[in-house]
Amino acid sequence: KPYWAVLQHLLKTLWRNYFKIKSDTMKNFVLLLRANTSMDPEAFTDPKEVADRAQWLEDVTAQGVIKNLGGTMPPIPAMASSIFAAGTRKEGPFMDVTHFLTGFLIVEAEDLETAQKIARSNPILKAGGSVEIRAIMLR
Repeated sequence: KPYWAVLQHLLKTLWRNYFKIKSDTMKNFVLLLRANTSMDPEAFTDPKEVADRAQWLEDVTAQGVIKNLGGTMPPIPAMASSIFAAGTRKEGPFMDVTHFLTGFLIVEAEDLETAQKIARSNPILKAGGSVEIRAIMLR
């Protein structure tokens, strides 16, 4: 079989088994927080924005849905680099797209729809960013 077909089969099998095992329990979802390259850089340090993010984290923590607070990844060139398959390296955060990763956290939710409800209240959306939600199989 072609490599991609084998990989798809393996992922489908892992996915089915994961949800079979976890069917009676909460599932884990990673919320990938992304900034928009056209956002005002001041949004990252504006006291109101910082307070809104802190309040959001406090609120979702109080709901008991946080599995792992993850972390913040500031888009500061001196704090990041990317290494590519060809062995090349690019300094700074990977920003060859309109949205780039600025942080993540892992939440527990019954299903994707519930995880989406949690993500919809994230203040990065008000600032013009986005939140990607993915089911995650923790090791």
